[in-house]
Amino acid sequence: MPQNHRLFSGLSSLCLCVSVASPVSANPPTAAYVFPAGAQRGTSVEVRVGGLFLHDKPAFEVTGPGVTASPHLVPAKRVWFEGPVLPLPESQRQEDYPADALGKVALAKDAALGARRVRVFTSQGGAGGPVFVVGDLPEVVEKEIDGDPLPKPITLPVVANGRIFPREDIDIWEFDAEAGKTYTAFVHCTSLNSPLVPKLDIIDAKGNVVAEQMKYACVGTDGSVKLTPSASGKLRVRVTDANTLGGQAFVYRLTVTAAHVPDYYFPIKVKPDGLKEITGTAPGPFDAPIALNGFVQTPGAVNEWKLALKKGAAYTFDLQAKRHESPLCAVVRVTDAGGKDVAKAEASETADPAPLSFTAPADGVYTVAVSEKFRRPVGPNFVYRLRVLDGAEKAEPGVRLTVLTDAYTVARGGNFKVKVTAERLGGFKGPVILCAENLPKGVTAVPVAIAANQNSADLTLVAGADAVIGSAPVRIAGIGITGTRDLYLSSAASKDAPDLRLAVAFPTPFKIVDQYVMTSAPRGETYYRKYKIDRGGFDGPIQIQLADKQARHLQGVTGPVLTLKPGETEFAYPAFLPPWMELGRTCRVCVMATAKVKDADGREHTVSFSSQEQNQQMIVVVTPGRLDLSTEKTSIRAAGEVRVSVKVSRSKNLSGPATVELVLPEHIKGVTATKLVVPADKSDAELVLTFAPDAGPFNAPLVLKATVTTPTGPVTAEAKVEAVK
Repeated sequence: MPQNHRLFSGLSSLCLCVSVASPVSANPPTAAYVFPAGAQRGTSVEVRVGGLFLHDKPAFEVTGPGVTASPHLVPAKRVWFEGPVLPLPESQRQEDYPADALGKVALAKDAALGARRVRVFTSQGGAGGPVFVVGDLPEVVEKEIDGDPLPKPITLPVVANGRIFPREDIDIWEFDAEAGKTYTAFVHCTSLNSPLVPKLDIIDAKGNVVAEQMKYACVGTDGSVKLTPSASGKLRVRVTDANTLGGQAFVYRLTVTAAHVPDYYFPIKVKPDGLKEITGTAPGPFDAPIALNGFVQTPGAVNEWKLALKKGAAYTFDLQAKRHESPLCAVVRVTDAGGKDVAKAEASETADPAPLSFTAPADGVYTVAVSEKFRRPVGPNFVYRLRVLDGAEKAEPGVRLTVLTDAYTVARGGNFKVKVTAERLGGFKGPVILCAENLPKGVTAVPVAIAANQNSADLTLVAGADAVIGSAPVRIAGIGITGTRDLYLSSAASKDAPDLRLAVAFPTPFKIVDQYVMTSAPRGETYYRKYKIDRGGFDGPIQIQLADKQARHLQGVTGPVLTLKPGETEFAYPAFLPPWMELGRTCRVCVMATAKVKDADGREHTVSFSSQEQNQQMIVVVTPGRLDLSTEKTSIRAAGEVRVSVKVSRSKNLSGPATVELVLPEHIKGVTATKLVVPADKSDAELVLTFAPDAGPFNAPLVLKATVTTPTGPVTAEAKVEAVK
């Protein structure tokens, strides 16, 4: 989320504050999402915050006046939908499995509308990133279920909070539409720091697409679709990811309304800068300074403006388009009375042209032309504002300092280099001295200079052995040096500078150590990997579980939480390989060690060790399972009592009775089945399912699971049956 920085400038120097970010050597938390990502002011909402290494009860903040958040989050059951099986090579990519924690956010009735920053803190650091939005419309929150999408009814106007999870998920929001009314659905996701690339359309009750996503989103949105139906009836807004991805962090806020939503603004909305505004096709010539407002509406069109320029006078042409969400990729040309080009500037694919400086060689009428750089369809939304100044931009010398986030971490006894970037303004080219202020006890920073004509430098933070574990507000200041005298402007004057937080992390004393091991194991049962742990002087209990951060997608692998007794240095971790895993896949599983460690001041801190190094991985090539389950029918009618013939197949080295049972997703109700036991010398049997009259919804298949108990654990197999009403 962009941070607002106040610019302080004088004749010789500049001082301002920025936010910074830092990794540490232990397991600092990360904040991946907050869901829902907003609420209507005057209401309160329970939020689910997801991230890595959110141990115990992390401190929780939502910034800004009018917002009250729970001081701490509480652990919650992780919401996880597996989604489609990832085949090779996609299953080999790195994957995060954010843990979930719950909190509450209350919004005052007069809370300012807009985005707020979200931050979390643990004993091992701090993290920001997610955005929470204060809105003014009624809001609903998606109740997530597994399986095919089911329409969710909404009443307009509304903001629907959802997320595309799991991969390839589709959300459908249904509303009643009136003939002749124009409806707009627009989504915010990128502006929430969500990885979702939105794809919207509107479909009718039969599933026919009646409106597709606009090529250029309505101004201020990340994706939009509009429709004026010719008949009244049910309409549905469909939301998915354009790259057919998805996950816990793919959150969005969908607004659906019949109110007017502009595609673009003309003239472009800008802060007043004192220039006379010209719009339309007035012939001119015009005198500088002036602002020329136009748009490139047809392919190949060239907007021409006549200007009366004076010999020897310097002029600046500054075109504004992309910076105000216009898709125009502009070319600006200045020609003399004879039609000869005397100056030219072009936009890049991501930025407007740099301001163009030109000194008129003679008095006369010159033409400044604005056109689209590429041969592509254009339209009235290709708007621009061309500032023509009679001289250079009148900006005071200074710099604007920026970094990526507003919460950062340094480990006790360690250090971290903070990269600070300087945007130079008003022709300022001198060095900038960076320093840190209000640092907590035990943390120091050696001032460093951004050299003259350079744009960045690293400021190193050092946490001594006596640094207090916790978080505190800090500031980073920059002192610009112009070569005359140095005027230090205290960062205390920066009243609207971002609130920055530094977290001092408690390092983890223990670590998992072992040698590289690679083997094979059958799917459908548990594989045990032996590990050793170097306690580093810590002698308390340690919990072992699957790590939040994995080297590869787990593809359904699960595992328990083990507790090592004080002094134990060896353990065998059991990982269950599901029966549907892809054969021949190299499964790489990472485990995490967590414990409460007492500090010298008596406080306890929860710390963890997690590594993706191959020596700490459980590396297993998946082989065929020893048990198989099949059904005579792959689909059944969901009514009354239904008998399903099943066949259990065992390998030669597997014996014993098999239990066959029904496994249902939580949202499917009204279906029961008595467990079936297939004797060791039998393979064929019949499972009886009973469907209540109101059973369903059947948007996901029914899963039948067979289990044979062995001395080393259960061996399982699964089969799926579609239920149709």
